[in-house]
Amino acid sequence: MNSIRRHCGSAALLLLSLAAAQATSAAESGGDAAAMIAQYGLREASEPVSARQGWRRPSRVVVDASVPGLTEALRQRFASASPSVEFIAVGSSGDMAGALQGAEVAIGRNGFVCDDRLLAAGRELRWLQTLSSGVELCAGRRALAERDILLTNMRAISGPVIAEHAIAMLLALSRGLHVSVTRQVSEDWNEDFPGTRLTTLSGKTLLVVGLGGIGGDIAKRAHALGMRVIATRATRQAKPDYVDYVGLPDELAALIPQADAVVNAAPLTPATRGLFDAQLFAKMKRTAYFINVARGQAVVTADLVAALGSGQIAGAGLDVTEPEPLPRGHPLWRAPNLLLTPHMSGSSTDGGVPQLAVVIENLRRYLAGERMLSVVDIDRGY
Repeated sequence: MNSIRRHCGSAALLLLSLAAAQATSAAESGGDAAAMIAQYGLREASEPVSARQGWRRPSRVVVDASVPGLTEALRQRFASASPSVEFIAVGSSGDMAGALQGAEVAIGRNGFVCDDRLLAAGRELRWLQTLSSGVELCAGRRALAERDILLTNMRAISGPVIAEHAIAMLLALSRGLHVSVTRQVSEDWNEDFPGTRLTTLSGKTLLVVGLGGIGGDIAKRAHALGMRVIATRATRQAKPDYVDYVGLPDELAALIPQADAVVNAAPLTPATRGLFDAQLFAKMKRTAYFINVARGQAVVTADLVAALGSGQIAGAGLDVTEPEPLPRGHPLWRAPNLLLTPHMSGSSTDGGVPQLAVVIENLRRYLAGERMLSVVDIDRGY
């Protein structure tokens, strides 16, 4: 279960069987699909999938059986419209080789769809649908590029709930809730907060690193709280109204001294791995907070521990760590003014419906040869 939370971005995927009817209804309606695309800012491919070399209407779809309800939901949705398509649920590596014989499509977690054994056994694979937004486990697979296998993800689908989690962490740190919660356990009424600054977010500056789907949702919520928002993102695009300035990644070192809070929402790529190190923390205000809801590997953990211990930064909120899960006895557990959650920012009782709706809509589009949603650029890694 913990593995599904980590790789799918939402524990609510465990409730897919309950969400199936609602998501299927949404996907069957062109209007609802358009509304979903608009709501989450999903991107359509520039050309129909039928234009890709080797595309054909699939006869076999292999589905990750560790995600309950997914296979049955797909069978129910496409039973009448595409009766010739066979849906095979695979729950173990022993079943994988046989199931992949002749399969053109695989749907599941990153570790399932981008497993080297799967790619080696599935010589006919043409499309992989992953159930998370982060695809770092897939980006390094040579087979995807060499065989021109299409990869789609869950870009932005968990954005609203992850954004709420990031803002909740920021509010908790700024109001000292992480201190009060521990005192509540020991029934300690103490009005003193040594080493902790009780402050307000209104009028402060938030820097969002990675203004994509998730980063954009964080920026919107921070702006609504009265914060000035600045950001970085990989490409030069039009600036949204709720962001004061958007720079390119090489401007991060110049922007970070302005920030009263920094939120990392960038995908994990070679350029972002180890990005937040001692040099970058040294450029932050000593009163600033650091929030990470992206990937733990973007942070040099020892440098963060040192920055918290020395007071170089005022505090941090981490939903992801490196290593992960964080082992007992690790220095990060004892770092001051640190709020930790166990990679749960994408978890929500509402999460299963939009994820399943994307899977169903993308499979419908693939069968029809239409433009796919959320196609991953393998070279970029997102």
